[in-house]
Amino acid sequence: MSLNLSPLRYDLTAITRGDTFPAIQFADSAADTDLSRVRMKVCNASGATVISLDSDATGITINSSTAGSWNFTIGPISAATTEDLAAGLYAYDIETIDSAGSVRTEFDGNWEILPQITDV
Repeated sequence: MSLNLSPLRYDLTAITRGDTFPAIQFADSAADTDLSRVRMKVCNASGATVISLDSDATGITINSSTAGSWNFTIGPISAATTEDLAAGLYAYDIETIDSAGSVRTEFDGNWEILPQITDV
């Protein structure tokens, strides 16, 4: 039997450009090690990073980081941030780093930004 290290595929809920993306919580109840850092990048179709969040900086909060069970919250992502995104399909991934420095891509997927029809 081989160990499956593939990230969990999870497509984020589509939002309209210029709207606030609500906070979303991720958890693992069978974590082998404790969690020391979480990073998320969102890229456009050409691969350029358009959003970068980091628990060491801003945008991600580690709520519990113990081995056996950890959880963290991404966002919210502000309306001002999504206003700068063109409507379209984006790719993202979320990496965790444990206390030993091991990096693991936990989640990846797509995030659709819908066009904004009305302006506030």
